[in-house]
Amino acid sequence: MAALFGVLCAMATLWAGIRYEFAYRSSIDTLPPQFQDDLSSRYAFPVYALEPSTPLPVQAEYVNAMWGFCVAALCLSLCFFSLQNFVLGGLIAIGAGWGAVSAMKSRKVFKANCERQMHQVQMEDT
Repeated sequence: MAALFGVLCAMATLWAGIRYEFAYRSSIDTLPPQFQDDLSSRYAFPVYALEPSTPLPVQAEYVNAMWGFCVAALCLSLCFFSLQNFVLGGLIAIGAGWGAVSAMKSRKVFKANCERQMHQVQMEDT
């Protein structure tokens, strides 16, 4: 059973990592000029990822990546639980819960940005 959870964790991590990298590379040009170099952009991206100025598809990829990392952490936790390592499994489960709360907050911000853009489009049409 541990092997199954390990494989699921690896798959979720790979999927989320690809989504995160896609969102990151798509948004480098939208970051402020002082954060567009390779080092600064890595640290600035999570801060600017859900700004209203960031394109909505990039925001969606970022939120999806966050959920993917939560699933990966949950699978890793289940892997440790199945190996009878309850302390490490519990700690990772707490981290997965914290990540899920953060992902829910990010999804809420993303939905607000979607509604804001729909409202702006409706205002332009009238």
